[in-house]
Amino acid sequence: MHRFRFPPGVVLMALVVATVVAAGAIASIASSSRQATRAITPSPVWPAKTLMAPAGDNWYEYYGALTGQRYSSLKQITTSNVGQLKQVWQISLGTCTASLIAGDPVIPGAPRGATNNPTNCGSMESNPVAIDGVLYTTNAPLGEVWAIDAKTGATIWKWTPSYAGQFLNSGAIYSPGNGGRRAGVAVGEGLVFNGLPDGRLVALNQVTGRLEWEAFVGSYKRGSKISTAPIYVNGIVLTGDGSGDNSGVSASVQAFRASNGGKLWSWSAIPHPGQPGYETWTNDGKGGTGSSDYGGGSIWESPIVDANRRTLYVGTGNPEPWNSRGPGANLYTDAIVALDLYTGQLKWHYQVVHHDLWDSDLPNNGVLFDGKFKVGGKLVTRPAVAYVNKVGMTFVLDRQTGKPLIPVDEVPVPQSTAPGVNTWPTQPVPRTDNVLFNPGGYGRPGSKKSGVNAGIPCTTPDAVNAQGVPFATATAPDGKPYKLGCSYDPYDTTQYVVVPFEMMDWPASSYSPENKTMITCGVTGRARAMQQIPAASQTKGQFGGLGVNQLGVSDGSTPISNSGNFASLNLETGRLAWHQHWREICYSGSVNTAGGVTFVGHAGTGDGSKGDGYLEAVDTKTGASLWKSPLMPYPAVTAPITYTVDGKQYVTIEVGGAAHNDVSRPFGLLDSRRVRGDYIYTFALP
Repeated sequence: MHRFRFPPGVVLMALVVATVVAAGAIASIASSSRQATRAITPSPVWPAKTLMAPAGDNWYEYYGALTGQRYSSLKQITTSNVGQLKQVWQISLGTCTASLIAGDPVIPGAPRGATNNPTNCGSMESNPVAIDGVLYTTNAPLGEVWAIDAKTGATIWKWTPSYAGQFLNSGAIYSPGNGGRRAGVAVGEGLVFNGLPDGRLVALNQVTGRLEWEAFVGSYKRGSKISTAPIYVNGIVLTGDGSGDNSGVSASVQAFRASNGGKLWSWSAIPHPGQPGYETWTNDGKGGTGSSDYGGGSIWESPIVDANRRTLYVGTGNPEPWNSRGPGANLYTDAIVALDLYTGQLKWHYQVVHHDLWDSDLPNNGVLFDGKFKVGGKLVTRPAVAYVNKVGMTFVLDRQTGKPLIPVDEVPVPQSTAPGVNTWPTQPVPRTDNVLFNPGGYGRPGSKKSGVNAGIPCTTPDAVNAQGVPFATATAPDGKPYKLGCSYDPYDTTQYVVVPFEMMDWPASSYSPENKTMITCGVTGRARAMQQIPAASQTKGQFGGLGVNQLGVSDGSTPISNSGNFASLNLETGRLAWHQHWREICYSGSVNTAGGVTFVGHAGTGDGSKGDGYLEAVDTKTGASLWKSPLMPYPAVTAPITYTVDGKQYVTIEVGGAAHNDVSRPFGLLDSRRVRGDYIYTFALP
């Protein structure tokens, strides 16, 4: 790609590089009258050693560091003084206006949002990076980018993309809708990198916000989009295609040259003809899609990187369609994969669900760490990688070989002989405690049919549908009763089966090197009823594939039906160090510090039904509460970060609601009672 000034489709909305934000430049931003205290210095080509080390004064990457640990070496804030934290500033980004909440489109000319399919303000689910006293962040639905003075909250510059002139294959005006997740940005070489919902990767001038280049992971006309935060390392920008579940093309991980956007390599989660793993797909036209070109495998979370071993690690998404595929394990979906950082060549893979029928993929980030494990009867230190899947099972693997460091059993699961179901006889169940509170099913050898943390989780007895009626007593759309099941229970065209669903999603996990623990946020009670669509009734989506291709009934995803899990799992032993079952969902994610403090956001007080939120500090070792912020007007469901400015440690969290478990969801997403905001809160010691 070549550098250029103002290409079609991109508009620079504001440039403020002086030390004072221009009056009226961004009138809707609450910080417009604040003063910026610093000019931006362009970032260099960061050494990989810097980006691999724990975060400190700077929060360099989306995860703080390439390792995914979300751990900071800062210790100005400790377990002894964290109770003195005070709010130092808050701002509104100005993206969630009253007219947008009412349903006005964010794209000129697009139709007003329809109930439960809005074109208005999206979820506040992004995490900023902090470089030399400046925060860089993005937000849904458009993917705007801000540079914000981290000390005062003043906006230094803002950039807004345009989607003018973009049309779908149907002729309809393209719109990002509510934008889905706009996860975050990356910074390096004097540029700020951001992924957009139409499949564009853009690089902005770090000092001015001017567009420098744009590249594409794929075409929005074929369903391509970027759902992850870019990762910068050694002159490379890594990102992934999130085209899954929308009938789009098979997804990929891609690498671009940071300096000019030139594509370096692309690795597809679905193998092409002649590649290893292609034989695990049925491509004769009888498997639903007729081609692995529409096999799914979306990249929902950013890669983590071991630069010393020239390797990146990423969890892949589920296959498509969700059912009615031909026999086969469907590599490399639902897998932890290791790729060569510079070529994209597959080094190893470990599939955590075979022939997935349940959308049970890996949307949560992994962590890299060194731990002590028994290998060959001896206790040895090994480089490890750990991921938790959607149903709360944590896989701990050797990051050089991909082999389990904590044993994983291939457990027999219920089978179906119904046409097109094609169940796999076993599923991997690690001998680690489940981090969720769902009743246990079968799984780990010796586990009981009921109880907590006993392997494969089951649907909670009190799970309810969107109308608040328990699945156990409700009538399904086909007029029959629902069947309450466990993860990996098959379903066909004859009855709706209710299984645990999306309990561990994107809320960022963190790792404490002092305690060897991975700290996770999850949801108990979330479920989905699934039934297969008869082959004769299956139709392709607008992008060419079948997409989800499933009859589904979601739960209410409300405070009355879901609760939260805040858990700390020792990754060397596989045992829970502590586990909290919250009345409200846990959907924020966390950050750990060398001061022994872990910060986590809350989706509300009580059961979360009030739509408020707050930030909490807990003792990393014990989980004991140490401090809670004053209440915020929106759910705090993004992961906080920490950094320093002028020698002072700050903690920042973005606040504004989430797409899942919105307390206003039963009213419809365009209801005036809808909970959506666009705030940033920052705290420090007096």
